[in-house]
Order: sequence, then C-alpha cells, then structure tokens
Amino acid sequence: MSTLTAPPASAGRPADPYFKPEPLSVAELGLDASVVRDLTLKTLYYRGRMTRMDLADELRLSQPVMEEVMSDLSREGFVTVLGSEGTGAAAYQYAATQKGLDRAEAAIARSGYVGPAPVRLSDYVAQARAQTVVNAEVTREQVLRALGDLVLADETVARIGRAASSRKPTLVYGASGNGKTTAVRALGTVVGGSLLIPYAFEVVGQIVKVYDPSKHVLVQEESGEVDVLRTREDRRWVRIERPVIWAGGELTRHSLELVYDDETKVYEAPLQLKANGGTLIIDDFGRQQMPAVQLLNRWIVALEGGVDHLTMHTGQTIEVPFDVLVLFSTNLPPERLADEAFLRRIRYKVEVPNPTRDEYREIFRRECAKAGIAYDDDAVTHLFDIWYDSHRREPRGCHPRDIVEALVDAATYEGRAPVISNTAIDEACNTYFLRPMNAPE
Repeated sequence: MSTLTAPPASAGRPADPYFKPEPLSVAELGLDASVVRDLTLKTLYYRGRMTRMDLADELRLSQPVMEEVMSDLSREGFVTVLGSEGTGAAAYQYAATQKGLDRAEAAIARSGYVGPAPVRLSDYVAQARAQTVVNAEVTREQVLRALGDLVLADETVARIGRAASSRKPTLVYGASGNGKTTAVRALGTVVGGSLLIPYAFEVVGQIVKVYDPSKHVLVQEESGEVDVLRTREDRRWVRIERPVIWAGGELTRHSLELVYDDETKVYEAPLQLKANGGTLIIDDFGRQQMPAVQLLNRWIVALEGGVDHLTMHTGQTIEVPFDVLVLFSTNLPPERLADEAFLRRIRYKVEVPNPTRDEYREIFRRECAKAGIAYDDDAVTHLFDIWYDSHRREPRGCHPRDIVEALVDAATYEGRAPVISNTAIDEACNTYFLRPMNAPE
C-alpha cells in the first residue's frame, strides 16, 4: 500500500510531502490481484504481443510488480512467451493464449478500461485531503499581481482578494463587460503549486478516470542526471499544476455526476472531482442549461461539508472529497438567481461595478499603449459627451478595448496609421453601439 509520507533522505530524493514511492509488489498496489491481471490481459488483447518492460510502462507499474503478474499469468496458462527482444527477462515478449483471450473478453465485457493501473478510491481520498486547497497560501501580493492587468477600484480588489484568500465559494457579479470573467480566471491562477492525481481509481470493481489532459496541466520534471539510488515515484499518479477548470453556459446536471459510457463501461469523473485541490469557475452563472437553484441544491452539502456523493449506474453511492475553490461569475442580479437561504452557501458576494470616468480613461490609455496609438484625453472627453452622456449610456470596462480595436481595423482597411480623433471615435462608435449618434432615445 502506498503512503503519503516522503521516503528517507537516504533514498536520494529531497523531502516531498506528496511523494508516493513506487510499489514493488502486487500487495503494495492495494488492488485485488484480479484487477491487475485483467488489465494486463486486456492490454495484450488489444496490442497482440508486448515485452514485460513495455507492459510495465503501459500500466505504469514497476518491473517487480510486472514480473509477479506475468509469472502468475504464465503459470495459469493465460499468457505465453514468444521470444525475446533483448537480454534479461524484462525483454521477454508475451502474448495471450486462447484461455487468456477468453478471460480478456470477459473482462472487457465488465469494463473496457485499458491504460495505467488505477489506485484505490481510499488512496485517492487520502491524497486529496493531504493536498487540500484549504492549505494553499493566497497572499495580497499574489492577488494584486493576478489582477494587475485590470483597472478596478481598490475596494473591489480588496474584496476579491479577501474572498480568494478564504478559499470559500465566491460570487462575482455586475454588468457585462466589466472584467468579472477575467478577474475570476486570474484568481484561479493565484492558488499555485502542484499536486498529485491518479490516472484513474477503482471502486467496487469499476474504473473512474480522473486525469484529463484537456483540463489538467502536467508539471514538467526537471531534467538532469539519473540517480540510480533514487526511489521512483508511483507512476499511476501524475503531478499537475493545481487545476483551474472553467464551465460556462454549456454546464448541465450531467456534468456534475459520474458519466458512464455504455460502450466502454468506464466512468468519467465529474468537473468538481477533476477540480479537486484547485479552482472551479462557473461563468455566466444563472444561464446554464440547469437552473441556478438546481446547481446550488446539488452542491448544498458539498459546499458546506467538503464531501460530495456520486451515484454509479448500479445505484451504489461513493463519497469523495469536495475540495474546490468555487468561483461564480454572473451579470444577473444575485437575488434573481436564488433565495437568501441558497445564496448564503456562497459565502462571499463581490460586485464589479461600472468603471468611473477616471478608471475608464486609464483603461483607454492602456489600450492605446497596447495598440501603439497616442492617447488623446480630449477625444475621450468627446466620447463621453456624445456617446455616453447624451444617450444616458453606462460605460463598461470592455468599451475602450473594443473602440480602440475598431479604430485600428478602420485604419488598416484604409491603409493609414491609426489615430485617436473625434471623427475616428464617432465612426467607430457608430458601428459599435446599437443606437447611432444623434438618434432619438
């Protein structure tokens, strides 16, 4: 059975609280031997023939474990040795016998999973608790650095920072275009560091895939000389950056449950489980295909107790950690999303208001600098007079970027250098705002 403690210094590796030494026997894997044997036979079934070394790499198992498994399968007549691709027993080439193919087909009928050997659910739970996001440090300096590209009021930044530091559910709300999504995505990166997740875990004979290359970012191992005395890490686990997983309007109730594939008979972990130890961003909250109340009701226990319950297609329920910093972003008034009883589960509510005129000018100045255009404050005053004040239009944080981009597009089309002028701004705004200049209200 693998442990959560680092090996002794004599093992040749610096202390690492998350280090998991590679198991050297089937018993140390913590799995029923039949799970490993079936996985080996299924791999041979699809690949035809493989060396013991290749099997060990495919299943992310040590050579001693693979030697034990292949010895048992050979003795029972499930595999046969076809030859060797080199020197030593690790180079022996194996293929499944007819007896082995029959057993592989029966195993595939129960679960089509082929890949790295899973870990036990209990081992995954223990690891998730050991590397909880609650213990991750979030400092004021980190928050300021993450939000540095945004022009926000000091009190807004402070409120967002305190919420992120708490690692408690947070709702960021306000009018569209003021940087809410950018802010929550930036905050997701504040909770740094790395953690370990398994490729998959096994529970009651079923396999649940956890690692998702489309959502998890692998931590690159440092290159250097190979230390033959170094204890190797359990390769059934992968080291990733603390996850930042985003879900928008496409989120459905099915996204929050175990997804069972009827063809492969393998489960895919839900979003919140893939986000364990990191951040889950629910953007456009309230515009999902499932009502906001349903989403909060689904997580009502998880948000407060840190435990989620997932149901398998057999009706069995498993308990897993809900160790996630959940950030909700919406342009809807919070009171329209749910009643007070539900919303109190979201501990922090932070409004991102429309920019003040000074903030708007600063955003405009930054966008001009990015585009390589000289900033003209008089032209921005004209913009306020004609396009905001006369139409009682509210400024948004995204407007300067969009207007500057329109100025650049027009200049590119006309083959000239872009400039800020009253005329150029009027022409850009005529095609940007829905109500043209001087149109009646």
